[in-house]
Amino acid sequence: CNSYSWNGTTYTSNGTYSFTTTNSVGCDSVAVLNLTIKRSSSSSVNVTICNYQSPYTWNGNSYSTSGVYTRKFSNSVGCDSTATLNLTINNCNLTLNLKVFLQGFYIGQGKMKSTLTDLGITSDLNKTDSIKISLWSPLHLSNSVPDYKYSTILNSDGTASVSVSGNSLSNSYYVVVKHRNSIETWSAFPIAFNSGIINYDFSTGYNKAYSDGINNPMINLNGVYALYSGDINQDGGVDISDMQITENDASNFAFGYNASDCQGDGGTDISDMQTIENNGNLFLFYARPF
Repeated sequence: CNSYSWNGTTYTSNGTYSFTTTNSVGCDSVAVLNLTIKRSSSSSVNVTICNYQSPYTWNGNSYSTSGVYTRKFSNSVGCDSTATLNLTINNCNLTLNLKVFLQGFYIGQGKMKSTLTDLGITSDLNKTDSIKISLWSPLHLSNSVPDYKYSTILNSDGTASVSVSGNSLSNSYYVVVKHRNSIETWSAFPIAFNSGIINYDFSTGYNKAYSDGINNPMINLNGVYALYSGDINQDGGVDISDMQITENDASNFAFGYNASDCQGDGGTDISDMQTIENNGNLFLFYARPF
């Protein structure tokens, strides 16, 4: 393989080589070498992955950090074969996809009003409202702020997505949804962030939202579950203080993007007050796991 040393000389090419010396009786002695050189081989591969795709398995080994890794084998001619892996693991963002409906904005058949579109706030079609999403680690519930906070747009079909820091990989978080006039709602349990795309659908049942055991954590709208509307001042509950704000806005014929617009139609009126009254009678308050 590759080279051969013979009688003090190293050879690296195929050929016939001779060496002359003196034999034991003092005459010439010619030694002949018929040499065939076989070659070692090498290969390399460059691989770039996201952190949520690690560990990366290569030739029977798993790797979780960036680096240059080599393995040695025998090739088809019996010489060394060196394989090299140039591995780069990037800290990629994850995508969190949610499905959330808002009680007052819901119009049936899996659709909500396109409030942002209708009010001219955006030219994009089918945009319902902005929401805030927080991630809370079960280990950090005593903290004053969540681990991560994001803002995004809620579409009229209830879908919303945010790009989540790759640092959250392999951890679990409660997912919290806040809206300008809805009850803050938490996922029923911590969700594992163990892949590039995480999906969570609040709309399929009461069991998708954290409950205090007193009230249902969401409202059932003919089989679709939605966040309660009516927390105008965002103090966590629906009560007389929310009604007072709404009554004041209604008396001033408020129209536009106002927190008192529980119905998402741009106006503050009796229908918004009716929603607050109905939910206020349930003594609603947000349910948190701490």
